[in-house]
Amino acid sequence: MQRFKTGRLATNFAIGIFKIIAEIALTIFLTSFIIIFAKSYFFLFTPQWFDVFLNNYKRLLTHLIHFTEIRIRISQFKAQSLTEVIIEPYSYTSILIICILVLSIVVGVLLSLFTILLPEKLKKVVHQLAFFLESIPDVVLIFSIQLGIIWIFKKSAVLLVNPIGGPQDVYLLPIIVTSILPAIMLFQITIISLEEEKDKAYVDFAYSKGLSTAWIIVIHIFRNVCVTVFSKIQFLLWFIISNLLITEYLFNMRGLFSFIYRNLHSSEVLVICLLMIFLPLYFLDHVGKWITNRLSGERGLV
Repeated sequence: MQRFKTGRLATNFAIGIFKIIAEIALTIFLTSFIIIFAKSYFFLFTPQWFDVFLNNYKRLLTHLIHFTEIRIRISQFKAQSLTEVIIEPYSYTSILIICILVLSIVVGVLLSLFTILLPEKLKKVVHQLAFFLESIPDVVLIFSIQLGIIWIFKKSAVLLVNPIGGPQDVYLLPIIVTSILPAIMLFQITIISLEEEKDKAYVDFAYSKGLSTAWIIVIHIFRNVCVTVFSKIQFLLWFIISNLLITEYLFNMRGLFSFIYRNLHSSEVLVICLLMIFLPLYFLDHVGKWITNRLSGERGLV
């Protein structure tokens, strides 16, 4: 019986690994296909379209295999290896994404725990405020905050934070601004889960034992709500990335998305940059699913 269980676990693990490899390979293929198709679009209705597409695709695959040999022109007379040039913008954007994710989760969860303990009238006020902030477009929100900081500086000569990028990388304001909408989204998801959990039988049983509302929510209900939080990690990350794309442009930041924009003409650079975004998020998504399964009492490879 023990051998049977061990064999089944090994089989499930092997299937899971094969599934991960297949999904990554499919992603690389589709990403490359879409980019090369876009590059060959002008030849679409001509006899030589297939030859152009095939040659471009072969060239791209060759560059991907030998990616260390790709050169990026950084000035009219100077070129550097892609692996050297991309480290700084990729590290910068990665730090921003991690900080924004952590701040969004902390603020969203703490705000939901605080709101659930409020009286009903105050809850409605918080919900209306969250709905109002979420309805503001990303560009308008970021631009308004930048103008507000500049206005304060003009009136008081006090520069709270650097409102735009320059020779030095900016962190504080982009992290705060970009985390606002993801935090509100997570707050609304979490508060709905908390309300649903409050109506379950185990909560009534905890009340019957004389436990306080705060204790029940933080200790008992919150553990189950964590399942919902971690199950939304992938969606939250893509939401952060879409916001950060706008933030980098408006703050004149030298991150990965600005690097991609400057090198849109290079198919191989575009594919490599997109994969550098996708692969870490893909593994983070699997970690989130694994944590979700652990919290919900399930086991096995996601």
